[in-house]
Amino acid sequence: MAGRFTKQQWDKIEAELLRDPEGYGMPVGPREESMVLASFNIRKLGKVKNRERELAFMARFCARCDLVAIQEVQDSLDGLRHLKKQVDERVASEGEFGLVVSDITGEVPGEKGMAERLAFLYRKSRVRRMDMASDLSIDRSGVLNNFSKKADDFSAAWKKYNNALKKFQQTKKGKKPKLELPAFLTFTRTPFVSAFEVPATGDGEPLLFIAVNTHLVYGTMKDRKEEFKALVSWLTARLKKESKMVAPNFILLGDLNLDLDKPEKDRPVIENFIRSLNKKTFGDANARHIYFPFIGDHPRTGKPIRTNARLNQTFDQIAFFLGKQEKRLPNDIWWKEIVKDSPDTFDCGVFNFADLFAKVIKGKSFEKMTKAEVKGLGKHFEHSVSDHMPIWVRIPRPGFRPPPRG
Repeated sequence: MAGRFTKQQWDKIEAELLRDPEGYGMPVGPREESMVLASFNIRKLGKVKNRERELAFMARFCARCDLVAIQEVQDSLDGLRHLKKQVDERVASEGEFGLVVSDITGEVPGEKGMAERLAFLYRKSRVRRMDMASDLSIDRSGVLNNFSKKADDFSAAWKKYNNALKKFQQTKKGKKPKLELPAFLTFTRTPFVSAFEVPATGDGEPLLFIAVNTHLVYGTMKDRKEEFKALVSWLTARLKKESKMVAPNFILLGDLNLDLDKPEKDRPVIENFIRSLNKKTFGDANARHIYFPFIGDHPRTGKPIRTNARLNQTFDQIAFFLGKQEKRLPNDIWWKEIVKDSPDTFDCGVFNFADLFAKVIKGKSFEKMTKAEVKGLGKHFEHSVSDHMPIWVRIPRPGFRPPPRG
């Protein structure tokens, strides 16, 4: 592990966080009339040794949420189970939170690779697991169809790789070449899905959704965009048969490695793609069935929402895919609700622990640090805590308040 904060530094960090948790983007929770959904890529969450203080710190955030999708869980579940225990202790109720975890993805058993699991941590008194838990996969016919569309390109890529491999084996110079696919075949890491139910008050109908926990490829920009489009297209197409689904809505949570470093250039590309899916699936490009709130500027700050620890990208996302009749999950009209002074309306944010660490350790805000200071500070937390910051969305619990119009 690259580095860690000292015990004294952690004491100061936690004291500052306790002084103003919401000031650093922590969600208020739990609240009776609303719930918090979150996503957190916790870098290589595996063994507990030498990471106890960091896991206790991360538990402070998770204890304020009702459901957290966690990425980069390692084959060892020790760290995840320790995190859950810490969260239970935060709410003073052993067993208050439940876990559902995938098997490893991204690695062939018995071969070298970066295996990881995907997990959901959820508050059982407010969120109930339904029967379904599964992978989201492209079946063999889909893989063959993707291959056939670009067969010549795949053949050329294989020939190039094979020639480079032979040269490497003969000379032993440089790095062993990797096969670079020219087009999308299937997901590098299979998304993990689980169905959940949020009970309603009184005679109201429960809110049903399928949570999709995703860690998309971190490869070339072309790879990222193709995986993103394939995933969003799969979810949208599935909504055509919502009557056959376990739940009529999808909520996508995860590290999508989405390219948004230049928002004015990148946003229109994503928005146009979503419009095309709305047109294809629902017959109306302006239909409000797909919503990515973290793509836009936040209404309170007027600035792009950044989710990585360097505060220059929006890799992590929470998105909503609404069934035809669903009115209780957010769409772009709900964005206007954020500026209203009501604690239980729609809201979203990022727990900006990078700024917290900067102010405590360096005595200045993160954005005022030099590149050298950012790099130096990052060595103390980007591996032991994470290089991603957790993101969250607040939505009203069913039965408490009517949704915004539109």
